[in-house]
Amino acid sequence: MTRRKIIGASLFFTLFGAMAILPPLILLFRFDSLIFGIPVEAVFLFGLWVLLIVGAVWFGAILPRDEPPPSHGEGP
Repeated sequence: MTRRKIIGASLFFTLFGAMAILPPLILLFRFDSLIFGIPVEAVFLFGLWVLLIVGAVWFGAILPRDEPPPSHGEGP
């Protein structure tokens, strides 16, 4: 995967995370149900939060460092 594609994918991932937290999507999970005693909305938000953190760490690991090219022959 090229650097440009990775940057594009990370931008899409960020926009996906921002859109997923918007109230209309969260309201889809608004019903009286519990998962291990926790409301479904809270499970959705914390699950999304963990997913975004793991994705950011993954993108940070695969994105190559932006280092300047080495200069040849230049001295102090």
